[in-house]
Amino acid sequence: MFDVVFSIISALTLVKVIFLIVNGIYVIFLLVVYKQSRAMQAVVNDDGASTLLNIIALSNIFIGISLFVAALIIL
Repeated sequence: MFDVVFSIISALTLVKVIFLIVNGIYVIFLLVVYKQSRAMQAVVNDDGASTLLNIIALSNIFIGISLFVAALIIL
């Protein structure tokens, strides 16, 4: 009886850890996207579009980090 409960808890813990790792990789990817959008701003001289892309990239970073923190608290 207890073996079944411990195996279920172990499987759920593994799923939680994998989800947090994938979410962390997603945040790292978003940081790279933001860095590339900043580098693109130096090449393309369109202030309106560059600013919009930077704002969108930065907001995605904040959403990704908040998702990671929420998942860490909930899981």
